[in-house]
Amino acid sequence: MKKVLLVFSLLLHFLSFSQKTVQFSDPLPFGSSSQPTTDKIHFGKYKSSDSQVTYVIDEKGISIVTVAIASITREQVRESSKLQVRGNYIFGIKANDSLPCVLEGENYYYGIESKLMIAGEGSLNTFTKINTNKYIINFHEGTYFEPSIVTFAGGKMTIIHSELDYQPLFQSILQVSTITRYGSEVAILAPTFEQWERLEATLFTGKKLIYTKE
Repeated sequence: MKKVLLVFSLLLHFLSFSQKTVQFSDPLPFGSSSQPTTDKIHFGKYKSSDSQVTYVIDEKGISIVTVAIASITREQVRESSKLQVRGNYIFGIKANDSLPCVLEGENYYYGIESKLMIAGEGSLNTFTKINTNKYIINFHEGTYFEPSIVTFAGGKMTIIHSELDYQPLFQSILQVSTITRYGSEVAILAPTFEQWERLEATLFTGKKLIYTKE
């Protein structure tokens, strides 16, 4: 009996691993024109209490800002001609600026900001407006795209990434080709604009990631 259960569990694992997923040949919804950023009313910083990620939206586009924690020893500061600590700030790490720091034991800890553009200036992703408060980010994956939906309401930004497991609905959408990526089949779809409404309700059923405007 145990052997039967083991074989069955391995079969389920194999089936789940080899399940077909989908990507899109063109940015969604098909035929819509892209733009670098949102309407100006949505400009600002958006933060979540569940993560250290901050989204920044401005005239250049949408970027993700994260903070990596680094450290340096008191001895390294003393021996350096460029580094200096005054109060709770360290000078010499960032050009022409200081960084807040905390001394714990023999180490000074500080944060280094990293900024990644996900839409707009310098990004390969496309950003499409659905209406005043709803947008689609089409993430560029090789030569294909994976969409995420972004909505604004009540001073909050909500992001839902697409659920890309192959579903029966997708059989009614023109399939361009099937490719193999990382050992799994990927169906490349080319939906029409008329198919967008049903497709949107099926694609974006995942967890809502909510960010509050500062």
